Amino acid sequence: MIKSMTGFGTASGEILGYRARIEIKTLNNRYREYLLRSPHFLGELEERLKKLIGEQIHRGRIEVWLQLDPALAQPTRVNAELARILKEDLERLAESLGLAEKVTLGHLLHLDRLFVSQETVSLDGFDASAAWRDLRLIASEALDQLVKMRTAEGEGLHKDIWDRLGMLSADLAELKIHAANAPLAVTKRYQSRLAELADTILDPTRLAQEAAILGEKMDITEEITRFGTHIQSFRTLLDAGEPVGRRIEFLLQELVREANTMGSKSQSLPISDTVLRFKSELEKIREQVLNIE
Repeated sequence: MIKSMTGFGTASGEILGYRARIEIKTLNNRYREYLLRSPHFLGELEERLKKLIGEQIHRGRIEVWLQLDPALAQPTRVNAELARILKEDLERLAESLGLAEKVTLGHLLHLDRLFVSQETVSLDGFDASAAWRDLRLIASEALDQLVKMRTAEGEGLHKDIWDRLGMLSADLAELKIHAANAPLAVTKRYQSRLAELADTILDPTRLAQEAAILGEKMDITEEITRFGTHIQSFRTLLDAGEPVGRRIEFLLQELVREANTMGSKSQSLPISDTVLRFKSELEKIREQVLNIE
């Protein structure tokens, strides 16, 4: 089943003690293109992130935004040396004030300075493997949301294009009838004109030959056959379980080319009208195809 190139996914979690949020958005693009915004110290993980995303996203502009919020970082360790110093300071203070109360752990726990959060820890030489383990989980969740959205939109594209291909097939069946009658209509028209010019110096045999040649030039049997074959190939690609956007774009170009050829050959109003309907539907399909992965 085809997928759309547009989608969005987001997820939150924790990376290196930071509260992290990642957003992945995809847009139409002829090729696969990345735009990543993340804290500079996570730069060495970008290639791993691209590879993870690339396993499921094969085409489109991929925008990734990773935000870390140090203000929400959880305490990660206790500064034991500072706790010892503070305990001694409190004991001297109690002694100087003549207080008999002893300094306990409960007193120290009320001092926020004892807890060192990740935001105050240098990130130079951070553990890339641990960071990637956290980032992979969050990114995978956002990626799952993104793929589901692209799949759902792809189902809508599939239905719309499939229905339009059905209309093209119906018009093609009608066109076959008009095309089969077109050469005979041309011949009759020339024969009628020949009867009007019977008394002139025109050679009736030559006129009949010219009428036959013109009827042959107007023959669109091959174009009709190829047009029908392209429609069947189009349906096959729509049901393929792989990215087929570029192949569908090429096939659509072939359908437009055949329609143009039929239109240029036609001297029949019914055929011209049908070809115009072809072009109208193909243009609507083209707008949808631009969003297929």
